[in-house]
Amino acid sequence: MPLTVNLRLLESGPARIAGELAVDDFAADFTDPLIKFVSPMSYELGIQRQGADLAISGKLSITLGCTCARCLMEFRSELEMPEFAALATFIGEEAVPKDGDIADLTPLLREDILLGLPANPLCRPDCRGLARKAKARDLRLEVPPSDGGSPWGALDRLKL
Repeated sequence: MPLTVNLRLLESGPARIAGELAVDDFAADFTDPLIKFVSPMSYELGIQRQGADLAISGKLSITLGCTCARCLMEFRSELEMPEFAALATFIGEEAVPKDGDIADLTPLLREDILLGLPANPLCRPDCRGLARKAKARDLRLEVPPSDGGSPWGALDRLKL
């Protein structure tokens, strides 16, 4: 069920909402071979009217199941946005979906969560990548001193 807010309830003043948003509600079509959402997104939001728009602030968090981009080890990571802020407008290209008095805030949360994902997740900052296992193959490509350090010499000796 998407995250919706009743606009009539906001006429009397700001509102605070908290809960969880299922992965299927905000990222059902998300496909990334290195990142998976392993828990629902938790949110604590304050919502208030700002003219014809809604000002939304609070915090978002979700647990990610990642594969390291260097060593391919699987690990878990927390994506936290302690200072989430957005302006929900009801006109223009970036208008929030609205059905009568009910506004759907899910697209705003989805956009910020997807923008907060790591481009290349790493198990640790100093990850050195895969261990060298195919030493015989790697030795064929090393440049011996007799080639004078030419990078093309190793390719000339390569037998395919």
